[in-house]
Amino acid sequence: MSLGQKIGRLRQERGLTLQEVSEGSGLTPSFLSRLERDKVNISVANLRKLAQFFSVQMTHFFEGEDNQQVGQMMRTSERIRLSLDEAPVQVFALLPPNGDLEARLIEARPGSGQQSFSSRGSQMVLVLEGVLNFTLGDEEYALNTGDTLFYREDVPNSWVNTGTNTAHVLTISVLGGREDR
Repeated sequence: MSLGQKIGRLRQERGLTLQEVSEGSGLTPSFLSRLERDKVNISVANLRKLAQFFSVQMTHFFEGEDNQQVGQMMRTSERIRLSLDEAPVQVFALLPPNGDLEARLIEARPGSGQQSFSSRGSQMVLVLEGVLNFTLGDEEYALNTGDTLFYREDVPNSWVNTGTNTAHVLTISVLGGREDR
């Protein structure tokens, strides 16, 4: 399968139009159409824009279908750090990029937190260890070790570690297509 065909298939699997991909990536619909039909080549910079829009790594577009395994494993040593080394909140990818599911381990120092607004799908948060104050829109939730929170990522959200020790949090996001638009 060609690069253009893989991009087109990913777009269709997510239920997206060329216009929606255009708006999210900054590439024109006509360019995307020609790309999917293998009429043009794409620069690394533009491929990066598409990878960011689809929430996949750039290597996703080059993986061969012949070597796809039934299962995918990521060892602790293979985790990808998604944060700066010295940041008070450390974020690690727990799954290889597959486009449908995203799992992250978050380690947050006392007093640290994050803010977010995303419309990528739904998210589950499980506090493995620690205490978080989680805000969804106007609602606040006090989460302790073992507590789980589920929400659609179409509302502004933020959280802060209100405990005295480093908090360990597992987040799992189901990356939905844009079929609800």
